[in-house]
Amino acid sequence: MDELNLLQSDKITSLRAQVGVEAMPALLDIFKQELQQYIGQIEGIAVSEENREMIARTCHAIKGSAPSFGATLLAEKATEMDAFYKQQLLQEFDSQCFELISLLRRTVFKLEQLQAQLH
Repeated sequence: MDELNLLQSDKITSLRAQVGVEAMPALLDIFKQELQQYIGQIEGIAVSEENREMIARTCHAIKGSAPSFGATLLAEKATEMDAFYKQQLLQEFDSQCFELISLLRRTVFKLEQLQAQLH
């Protein structure tokens, strides 16, 4: 997976134009904290029947917020997992959890790099 595509620069540019240069670092920090919270919720738990619902809710939230920040790959993975859960394709859902965590971590790293460039 191409690390350059974790955050689409055109979306970041558009967002910066909408919120202003001064607000951008704080907005990116809020999104980064949100993703870190999701990592904390998902990482280290066994995928079980009771945990699937929580992971699916997290996927639903990610698919709503990630596109605004240009995190298209993350949004696509969350959308795919949300669909697997809704269709009760639980083996497919379970098999994607590690990839979701990996994408979350890599997206956080790219956000940190972007934040460093803005300062």
